[in-house]
Amino acid sequence: MEKQLHWVKEAFSRQVVIMDGDRIVGGMHRDLLVRDVDAYLNHVHIFFDVTGFLVHSVNIHDKNAGDKIIGRIDFGVFNGANVLLETGEKYTWRRENFMMHEWSLVADDPDTRSERELVHYDRTRKFLTDEGTIELVTEMPNAEMLILTGLFVRNYFLRKRKIATT
Repeated sequence: MEKQLHWVKEAFSRQVVIMDGDRIVGGMHRDLLVRDVDAYLNHVHIFFDVTGFLVHSVNIHDKNAGDKIIGRIDFGVFNGANVLLETGEKYTWRRENFMMHEWSLVADDPDTRSERELVHYDRTRKFLTDEGTIELVTEMPNAEMLILTGLFVRNYFLRKRKIATT
């Protein structure tokens, strides 16, 4: 997998396109009036199943493995999120600034009590278009799933912010 990808979301679209140069390698899609998201990147196809009314939780399903739950996302009080995989791995989604122009996914290492950045995202806003880059900082076996998860969490928080302002 390439170390840097590009993502684009057109205005009023429920679709995010992920590109490697000029080639589409992934995407995310949300149906109208539905919170769940279907996503793919290269050979990885996952489904984010959002449940709950006021407090949401998200199960991550592997569509390639018969819809098996492979993890979940727990949302924090102050726009943070933890990604907990069935394998016991834990990752933290963290925004780098208030406007969410940059955010990252970091691995929590309980042995050293340190964190290392795995994926770094940024966003530039063009007129009627959101787009940005995704940089894979550290190679890992489940990189595609984590890249999609970091992008999903950012879009989730932006949708919540838009709903709160209306």
